[in-house]
Amino acid sequence: MSRRALGAVSTDRGMVSLGGMSLVGARRFAKRALGEVLGMIERHRQRRSLAALDDHLLRDVGLSRTDARREADKAFWQE
Repeated sequence: MSRRALGAVSTDRGMVSLGGMSLVGARRFAKRALGEVLGMIERHRQRRSLAALDDHLLRDVGLSRTDARREADKAFWQE
């Protein structure tokens, strides 16, 4: 089995490759994955805050208690 097949770092033509994925591609993937995770955490935080608002504040933003509960009950990965 070749070193490339085992995922060895290759420097052919000035490109760094990790098992078929370039280093640039791996960085893009990691950056996007981190962004998705941070977005999920932020959605979860916002939904908890929304659920904690009293009826007066919910009316101020144009939501009913039912609307707020429906949004707060969504799973963190749902948009």
